[in-house]
Amino acid sequence: MGGFQRDFERLFNPRSIAVVGASNLPGKWGFNMPMNIIGGGYRGKLFMVNPHEKRVLGFPAYPSLLDIEEEVDLVVVAIPARKVADVISQAAEKGVRNAVVVSSNFSEVGEEGARLERHLAEVANRAGITIVGPNTMGIYSKTSSLCCLGAPVFPLKGGVGFVSQSGNLGVQLMTWGYRKGVGFSRFIGSGNAANTDISDWLEFLGEDPETETIILYIEGVKDGRKFLEVARRITPRKPVIALKAGKGRQGQRAVLSHSGSLAGPYELFRGAMEQAGIIEAETTEELVDLAAAFSSLPVPRGPRTAVMTLGGGWGVAAADYFDREGLEMAVLPDRVIEELDRYLPAFWSRRNPVDIVGNVQRSNHFRVIDALARCPEVDMVISMGTLMGRDFWLENMFKTAVRPFLNMLLRRTRLLPFFQLSVWKGFRDSLRKRGGRSREGSGGIDPSEALQWTDLAVVRRIKRLMQEEGKPIIAVAVNEGERSASFRMRDSGVFTASTPERAVRVAGKLAGYARFLGERGEG
Repeated sequence: MGGFQRDFERLFNPRSIAVVGASNLPGKWGFNMPMNIIGGGYRGKLFMVNPHEKRVLGFPAYPSLLDIEEEVDLVVVAIPARKVADVISQAAEKGVRNAVVVSSNFSEVGEEGARLERHLAEVANRAGITIVGPNTMGIYSKTSSLCCLGAPVFPLKGGVGFVSQSGNLGVQLMTWGYRKGVGFSRFIGSGNAANTDISDWLEFLGEDPETETIILYIEGVKDGRKFLEVARRITPRKPVIALKAGKGRQGQRAVLSHSGSLAGPYELFRGAMEQAGIIEAETTEELVDLAAAFSSLPVPRGPRTAVMTLGGGWGVAAADYFDREGLEMAVLPDRVIEELDRYLPAFWSRRNPVDIVGNVQRSNHFRVIDALARCPEVDMVISMGTLMGRDFWLENMFKTAVRPFLNMLLRRTRLLPFFQLSVWKGFRDSLRKRGGRSREGSGGIDPSEALQWTDLAVVRRIKRLMQEEGKPIIAVAVNEGERSASFRMRDSGVFTASTPERAVRVAGKLAGYARFLGERGEG
């Protein structure tokens, strides 16, 4: 597409931006785009183009692009479709090499729109201008703090490059990513891709030093062979994760009406992606999970996985998914069993999954994780029950324990001294016993371990172990992960799953990528 040398440096790090169709009216694209550029922290020059205004958002307004005397690196176009090609011609006259065309009503609406899009591509190709869009939500670049987006989304900065053929879905997934601590290097809402293909963006991200992991939302590919050739070059160096839309007959019709793309037979495309080493996500939720996991976890040496669980049910739920995801339940050697025997109750599972039967000695949680992570027969660890989440303490403990107890005291004020004395004696005795460790029971909470019961203590322990052993450790939160525990990821870089099944699914994808690298001699 577009046989000319593209200037992606000026696209993602523009020194100056002109917004054609800039507006003072909230809700219009010409208002949203510059507002988000400003709000995102862009520090380059910003020019507003609107022949009917003297000022837009406090900036001087120019009648046309050609009236701007200074150099322009990037043009953002938010005007009716029939006028876009003329603006691109003006951009060519000014020597602009990149344009983000927000305008819609092109190939996604029928033959007349497709004709306008073909003409737009011809004008841009002759001038050597790369078009992002039309019908796009825009772009993001961490290196220039450029939030050139149609929605007020300000991503975390990180190493994930994201290409989405749906702008709306793209910005929504970046919002979900924010909650899970996923940092982005670049985002491209490719839209109708008038003179680009997803291969162009994939190739750029593959060479981009700011990008370590690549995720794709794909509705259709214009040149499937080129796409797969580019992917084969990149996947041994960087994980490429894709969500393919248009899997079924009705989905394919929806794709055509949305972005004008043609979605081919899904099974053929899926097989080709697997051969190219592309990791497939089955849902939007999983795409975010995998982006978070691959950007924060090391690649395992193999599929052998150990599971630590606070209770047996979670271990069973996780084990049920192992076969489907191609994982092996690691066989723990006798020396590890003997080590765990020293500090777990006598009735622990004595096998993998390691059911610690409700043991609430925090030091024992950490001993188990340490022993599993350091075991040579284990490639990955899934820990369930160590990460509580702030909601567990702020909601569950207060509502079910603290508040009822306080209410009882208020109702029985005459007994308050007795209760105070009883609680203090109980606490003192527990402190002396250090939680009441016993081979016959799970023991109580050791008050001296209070600081270790924070999620921060868990993620620090996990991160240190991953650095030392080079193995992924996946934590499953007691409370739902995105809303409670996973907020720690923004500071820690530890992946948190919200259910055992999602943890196993992620582990399976990590093991699959490790297998791909091993087959190519890259592991």
